[in-house]
Parts: sequence; structure tokens; C-alpha cells
Amino acid sequence: MQHPLKLTLWFSIGFLMMVEAVTAQGYTVVSGRVKGHNGEQVSVSWWSEPGVSQAVTEEAPLQQDTFCFRLSADQVREGFVYVDAGSAGNFYGMLRAGDSVQLSFEEDTMVFTGRGALACRVQYLARHVQERIPVPVGEDAVSRAAWHREQLRVAERMLKVYRDSLPPAVYAVVRANVLGETAGKLVSCLWRIPQDSNATAQQATLYQQMIRPALPAIIPSDTTAVAVRYLNYLLQKAEADYFMQRHSQCTERDIYEWIKTHYTGVMRDKLLAHHLLQSLAAGGQPEELARCAEDYLTLVQHAACRQAIATKYDKLKKGLSKGAPAPPFTFPDSSGHNISLNYFTGKVVLLHFYDDSDQLLPSLAEINACFNKDDVVFVHICCNNGAPRKYPGVQLQAGGQTAGILEQYNISQYPGLIVIGRNGNIYATRPPDPTADHGAALADIIYAALLQ
Repeated sequence: MQHPLKLTLWFSIGFLMMVEAVTAQGYTVVSGRVKGHNGEQVSVSWWSEPGVSQAVTEEAPLQQDTFCFRLSADQVREGFVYVDAGSAGNFYGMLRAGDSVQLSFEEDTMVFTGRGALACRVQYLARHVQERIPVPVGEDAVSRAAWHREQLRVAERMLKVYRDSLPPAVYAVVRANVLGETAGKLVSCLWRIPQDSNATAQQATLYQQMIRPALPAIIPSDTTAVAVRYLNYLLQKAEADYFMQRHSQCTERDIYEWIKTHYTGVMRDKLLAHHLLQSLAAGGQPEELARCAEDYLTLVQHAACRQAIATKYDKLKKGLSKGAPAPPFTFPDSSGHNISLNYFTGKVVLLHFYDDSDQLLPSLAEINACFNKDDVVFVHICCNNGAPRKYPGVQLQAGGQTAGILEQYNISQYPGLIVIGRNGNIYATRPPDPTADHGAALADIIYAALLQ
């Protein structure tokens, strides 16, 4: 089947015969061709426990326009793989241990064949028909909800065509992943309603009349728990259901308790782990999340979930304390040059984590003027995708590493300030707000660090 798309995926029969011996040994093979891109990098990422484990990524240069990755059985059991060939295109699909796929990136066709091809093809086709639904002109909640409802309808119709062609478990995961992604977007329309005196009533009407009736009927199970986008949807639905019942916004602890009482088994374990990991990555309140993690470790049965949360809990208990080595990082500055923390060894460093709402420019400019730049440096880390601001000192962009750096420095809200001594160790983790006293207390802390 051919489609007018920029991305072309070709799974060749000859290739499948060639890798037969490899796949028989439990390997999942991902290979392909990117015509005209010889020498450029291509990467493949995979998840052994989607929603719980972090993605593992390998990169390799294209040799004669081709690439090949062999993933062992312990790396890919049943989950998702993402192939990124840069501007030439990308591919996201489901694979199982022993599957073999070859991708050929051309211009405007996509052909699927091979052992792991059908599940990928079904997922692609369902998403493709969704993309054909015109984006609504209006940005309001009702227009967006109607759009996502239609996307769910056409995707479900496409999925049903292949229901009998896939093993039941595979079909369940593919369906949960495709519909879960769109259902999550539908639920998020609830928060598009402007917050005024009538907001609660309008949200209740939208949810009861447009959102809830259109949500896919997917049974939460050990099987559907494999689909990470379905897990994301269930977290969003939990927040919406909590809001509809209590008519108030929920905390991370509230969502945690809601999931505990509404799910069981592996699905409960994975949802709670996914929720905690997402909250930590987003810079949630460390104390509250530590209490949730401690409780979670008393009830979790799933081994991978237990290991993931136990590791995070250990880090939360250790925290970021005075005298501990400052976590290292390397980010690009405003000119695109990579700057590492160790570049400033021998100086006192004020780390300033900020987003678009930051109001510290006047105060930090005033404090910065009090110190010699050879002794003290202000390092400003932009934690959103906006353009770095012109603060006094060094401007850095966290980009895709934002979640990691916020977790390492226990930053749960903006602005976040950390003082690092000349020796590279933490000197102050929560210095006073400089806007409260024209920066006097913060300046005193920096002076003390200089004298250390």
C-alpha cells in the first residue's frame, strides 16, 4: 500500500531471510536505509519497561546509506522503539523480542512487510487517518474536543479492520497506545475552559456531554499496561475524575491516592510508578513525593517498578545538602558553545533556574554589581523553550535536559537559586528571595562563600 508521505519505510523479504538466524537467537533487529545521507547519524531508542524504565538510545553513522541495530532479548521484550534519522524522517512503532524490521526512508511512500511489520503498520495507518482530520479554526475547548472525538472515531474504525489479523495481546497494546494518546488530548480539553465564576459548571458540562462519552472502552490490564501512552491517558483521566468529584485541583499526593484506590495488580504498580517518575521529572515537591515513594515501596509487587522507585527514593532521602558535590552539567550558552559547571571551579557560582515568569532581573543585576567577575559568576539556566534572558553573567539553555537537572538540584519551583563554593561543593541550597530585601541576605551568603 502506498501513501503520499514524506517518510518511507520498506521492510524487504530478502532482509528478513538474512536475519532469520539472528532473530532465532532472541534478537530484535532494526535496520534500514536513508538514501543520500551517508555518514550522518541515525539513532534508535527502546524501552524494556515502557512507562517505568528510561529509554536506552544507541547512535551509529550511516554506512553506504544503511544502518543496523541488534537489540538483545533482555533489551526488548514487548514495547516500543523509536528510530530517528534526523531531517530524513523518523519512525515509532511496537516490537517484540525476535521481530525484525527494515526501514527505508525515501520521499512519499510507506511499505510494510516482515515479522514485526503488521503491528507497526496498523499503528501508523491509524495515526495517519487521524492526521487527515482538519485542525479546527477555533482554539476553544468545545472545538478541540470535537476534533479529538472525530480522531478517536476514525482511528477506532481503522483499528477494527486489522483486529483479526493480529494476536489478541498485540492488538490490545496497539489499540491502547493509539487511542490512549488521542484520549489524553481529549481529556486535556477540560483545562482549556477560561477560569471564571462559571468555569466549574462549564467543565462539568463539557466532561459529561463531550469528553466522557467519547473515551475508548479499554480494559486496564497487565497487557494494556505495556502501552505507555495509555498510561499517560489514565493519569490525565485520574486528575479529571478527581476534579469532577471534588471540584478542586489535586496535588501529586491526591493523584497517588486516587490511583491506589481505583486500580489493582500490575496496572496499579505501573501507573503509580509512572506518576511518581513523571512528578519527580517535572520538579514536584520532594517532601511530598518522598512520602508517596516510601508508601509505594510497601505495596508494589512489580520488580521493575520497585527498582525504579527505590532508586529515586534513595536520591530523595540523600537530597542536596550543604557540602555535597554540586551535580555536574553541560549546557549550550547563548552562542551555542557547550559550558560545563567545572569550567567555573575556583569561583563562587550562583545557579539561577528560571522560566518565563521570573522577576529576579533587577535584584540579580544589583547583587552582581557588588562582586568581581573573577571571583563570582552568576549562571542562569533557562528551563523552558523560550529565548534566554539578558541576565548579568552566563546564560545557558537546559533544553531536553531540563527534567534531569531539576531533579538533581531538587528544584520544585521557579525561580530556584543554588550557591556553589569555590571548591565545587554546595554552599547554600535555599538562599533567601532577593526581591524581599533588595538582595542583601543573598549577597551576604555569597560573601561568606568567598571567605570559606
